[in-house]
Amino acid sequence: MPSHGQVALENETHERKDAESGTERRPQRTFSRAVWNFSSQWFLVPQGTGVIAVILHQLDYQFRGLEIISVIVWIYTIVLLAVGLLLYLLRICLFPRHVAHEIRGNMSEIACLSSISITFTTIIQMTALVLVKHWGPAWGIVAYVLWWITTAMAVIAVMVIPYVFVKVQSPGIKSVTPVILLPLISALTSAAGGGVVCRYGALSDRLQVPILVVSYLEVGLGLALAMAFNDVFVTRLFDRSFPSLEKIYQDMILCGPFGQGSFALQILGYVVAHGRFAEYNSGTFLTAEAAGPVAFGSQFLGLLVWGYGTFWFTFACISIVHTFLSQPGGIRKSHFTLSAWALVFPLGVYTNAAVQLGSIMDSMAFKVSSTMLTILLLIIWIVNHIFTIKNLFSGKLLGLRHSA
Repeated sequence: MPSHGQVALENETHERKDAESGTERRPQRTFSRAVWNFSSQWFLVPQGTGVIAVILHQLDYQFRGLEIISVIVWIYTIVLLAVGLLLYLLRICLFPRHVAHEIRGNMSEIACLSSISITFTTIIQMTALVLVKHWGPAWGIVAYVLWWITTAMAVIAVMVIPYVFVKVQSPGIKSVTPVILLPLISALTSAAGGGVVCRYGALSDRLQVPILVVSYLEVGLGLALAMAFNDVFVTRLFDRSFPSLEKIYQDMILCGPFGQGSFALQILGYVVAHGRFAEYNSGTFLTAEAAGPVAFGSQFLGLLVWGYGTFWFTFACISIVHTFLSQPGGIRKSHFTLSAWALVFPLGVYTNAAVQLGSIMDSMAFKVSSTMLTILLLIIWIVNHIFTIKNLFSGKLLGLRHSA
């Protein structure tokens, strides 16, 4: 056991280091330490849960009660996001300098803040899918207003966070991880949400067309940057600078922008094809003559983008399996971390795009494959919950000891 003098010396050393780094001293009480360690990676949990609610609601092969299950998962997502926001705001209030220090120096900390906007958008999608159908078109207006709010959040994220990566953090190529794609995914998720709100929100054409235009702008913003950022990460891999084992799950994020971008293009093309441009009929672009080419071009591009996402999905699967098998001791030596939740949302949007492809092409192959992907997704989601709850009660995920 360390003496009181050693403890005092250790505390003095920590205080000096904290003062030099500009952060508060690490708290000693259990609850305070839990709040101190509550990072933005926790928002990956409701983010992945929200997309599962959408997939279960839209899956081709429905059974009695599946829609009710999707609504339960949707409500669970709202609760998770609300609790996460409450704890993160408490963290900001109690330890503002510590949070600011993390945002300035930790790429994952600021990138995962984009998950707030992403989760909010999936909640809005379910609002349009469920409440408009059962409680009336007034909820379409609610979804419309909320969509503009989350779109503002997504645009701020995609404009500001990459700038922080480059100008404030400047981590260098060897420190780049796939989490740099999360701000871009927030913009693409907003675009996808715009298509869902237009299709299921029972809105007038005057309200829908601005959403369509802004959503296409977000697709253009997100997809091009995602391809560029993926190239940056590949440059790191060619330099034989591989991510640590704890971050290997993040490889699945590489397919996220293209799964979500594919779904966004498909759903936006569907809305355009069903007369929204024609009925709006203004200018030379928003007309009936332009609607057909734009709609079919959008859906065809969605198919191509899904194909590109398939490469990254396969690459991530091989990379994760190879890493686990090649490490000493195999998969049994691996440890659960919150980064495992990075598997869920990218796989979810990739699956959701496959569901939509099965719908627009009436393709049995896509309907079956999307169902198989959904089963795989649910298994990963459940396993992640089991390990999260286990490690949460043990205190490992919040930096707590059993004796604390």
